[in-house]
Amino acid sequence: MPLTVAVIGQILIHGCLDLSGEGQQEVMDFLKADVAFGNLEATVETAGAWPTKTKTLHLASPGALASVRDLGFHAVTHANNHAFDLGPPGIASTRAAAEAAGLQLAGSGKDIDAAATPAIVAPAGASGKSLAIFSVDLGPQPDINYASADRAGIAPLRMKRAVALPPAEFETLQRIVTTLGDDKRSAARAAVGYDVGKQPELEAFGTQIVPGDAIAARWIADEQDMQRLVDGIDAAKAMGDLVAVAIHGHHWDSNWKEPPAWLLDLCRSLIDNDADLILGTGAPVMQPIAFHRGKAIIPGLGNFVFHTRRPATYDEKRVDVWRSAAIRLTLADDGTCEKLELLPISVGRPSDDTPFGPVPLSGADADEIRTRAFSDLSKTEKALVS
Repeated sequence: MPLTVAVIGQILIHGCLDLSGEGQQEVMDFLKADVAFGNLEATVETAGAWPTKTKTLHLASPGALASVRDLGFHAVTHANNHAFDLGPPGIASTRAAAEAAGLQLAGSGKDIDAAATPAIVAPAGASGKSLAIFSVDLGPQPDINYASADRAGIAPLRMKRAVALPPAEFETLQRIVTTLGDDKRSAARAAVGYDVGKQPELEAFGTQIVPGDAIAARWIADEQDMQRLVDGIDAAKAMGDLVAVAIHGHHWDSNWKEPPAWLLDLCRSLIDNDADLILGTGAPVMQPIAFHRGKAIIPGLGNFVFHTRRPATYDEKRVDVWRSAAIRLTLADDGTCEKLELLPISVGRPSDDTPFGPVPLSGADADEIRTRAFSDLSKTEKALVS
């Protein structure tokens, strides 16, 4: 039988939300589905931890996660750039608070096995398929943020940019690297295990350089990270689950309202590897929806709750961080999308008092969000949406 799934933009939350209004109730009614999940871009506060960065921290109270559950969510994804704000203690406290609130959590954990394990949500009182939710971060982030066999952190799907150069430019850069001795320094470090992993033929200023016909960027997924994710998808499929993959990254193009072409290629490749739904977050603005082989790609829904400490900056620069949408999908047993419903929303803003939860948008604002969301769909695909 079909599975209904509700998804939203990132939940960048600090404290409890006021959900008492009619608008908040309308959003909660829309989120009623067999499975509702979103990306929690915060770390739950805990004693004995200290910041791992000098820039912005996003710390949430345990009560904030109770508000997320009250909104109707069953699970949160946590592989993102704020999950490690308090290091391993924050990873542990966030999982504990999620479990106490009745939420499953995917994407972070005490080690890489825990971080890579999906949240599996079964529809209540039904015999339909469960949804396995994987959560991975595309970077760029310091390696210390990523979980390993003996370190807590988040689950990686590291994307690296390689730059292709025509023969003449390639040879010139190769000569520069050789003259500076960078190639010999890299080889010496690799020989003693200081640099691990496969070394590129040519690297300059931290970027892999490859021969090509023209100057171009090529985005490449870390092979080990991708294999881990594909193996996880295969295992979930073998159990009969449908699969959602939540991806979070900060490799944005200059136009935040459009996903990079390479990101859509990555999403298509994940569907080709048996994922049934892709939900992206990172850029704080909404991006157009796409389909591949009948399965939904939602590359970016912007924000759902956005307790930024820089609201005035976004307002001054007119960055569209306060409008987004919630989406409810009906998935067939084979994972194809039978129906997609969209509710334009006004994002929950920061407040000195108890901040209000998100409410529906109306009028021209709602029309503009719908137009943006469906702008890249074919006539056949648009027949699925409402």
